[in-house]
Amino acid sequence: ELKLRKWFSIADSTVYATINNLRKQNLIRGETSIEGRFPEKTIYQITAEGEFELHNTISKYLEKNDPDGAKFDIAILLLHHLSRDEVLQKLKIKLENLEATTYEIKTQIVNLERERSVAFTGLLMLKHRLYMAETEIRTIKEIIREFNIKENISGPTAFDVSLVE
Repeated sequence: ELKLRKWFSIADSTVYATINNLRKQNLIRGETSIEGRFPEKTIYQITAEGEFELHNTISKYLEKNDPDGAKFDIAILLLHHLSRDEVLQKLKIKLENLEATTYEIKTQIVNLERERSVAFTGLLMLKHRLYMAETEIRTIKEIIREFNIKENISGPTAFDVSLVE
């Protein structure tokens, strides 16, 4: 439904290579089964070590600034693996960093426009980075707002829905 292949360009060979690496690191395990006349298939489950690594990776992806935004997108998709308090703590750190970054970029843009020492395309690149940071700030504020609303709601919300049913 999300058409993830449109947003994350991942070849099938990359998926299989990643699965093999995860198995070698004992982060997932697979069981092969045959059902009727269908081809053999392997069902994978995450191990305890895999859960720990997943948790740490999501936390890192939430906290750190990512130039292309893909890691932050992945973290958003997997928020349900962290507690509400962890998500809010990580997002507040990221929000502070992004706000500092936007201030630095705005200052740099003003100085460069005043000095006229850089080409128009250089300014456009900086402005693009600024717009991306501002968009992440809006997204983070929306997530925080939603989590705060959720605290006052009884019953399931969008954050209670797992990717796997």
